[in-house]
Amino acid sequence: MTQLLKYTFLLLLFSFLSATGFAQNNHEWIFKNEKDDVKVFYRKTSDVHEIKLTTSIKSNLSGLVHLLSEVEVYPEWGYKVVETKLLRKISDTEIIYYSRLDFPWPMADRDFVMHSKVYQDPQTKVILAESVAMPDYIPEKKDILRIRNTKTSWKIWPGTSGWAYVEYYIYSDPGGKLPDWLVNAAIDMGPRETIKRMRVLLKKPEYQAVRLAHILD
Repeated sequence: MTQLLKYTFLLLLFSFLSATGFAQNNHEWIFKNEKDDVKVFYRKTSDVHEIKLTTSIKSNLSGLVHLLSEVEVYPEWGYKVVETKLLRKISDTEIIYYSRLDFPWPMADRDFVMHSKVYQDPQTKVILAESVAMPDYIPEKKDILRIRNTKTSWKIWPGTSGWAYVEYYIYSDPGGKLPDWLVNAAIDMGPRETIKRMRVLLKKPEYQAVRLAHILD
């Protein structure tokens, strides 16, 4: 399996954001809340919700990148992620993958195809990962709405005493009119649930002991 830092996580809120394009805007971020050491911010222009979270995670850089590179494991920690598949491995730091998100009935599930790349500054060791949609890479599936417009980015800084500091940004158009309660749940619950599950997995020996050749810890 490729070594890729995504969102990856995840993809954590793709399913619940409403947008008309994905260029970032100049509007100020609004602080939503801080719970379980996860700070959540959002901003809205027109019908667009953008989300940013910041947190710290007990993990070396290789362990975190290794977790976020395992496409088949996404459903174990990604909020509302129920199916994933690696479509193409371009290199250890670049892949194309598929993911499906569970939406509550009577809304149709959403899916998306993402092209993801990861970079690391050899001097600062800061990791940057960016993912953009490739909606026409594979045919759409019956009764599933393809997310065609989304972008995510992760930025990870090495900390001290085995900690890493993380900033995650997402902008996405899931299609259709979404109820306010669903948008609020995504903004409020999604980030915390995803980070909570990631922290549990990162305690496992396979993530604690891993060292990746293309990542400087």
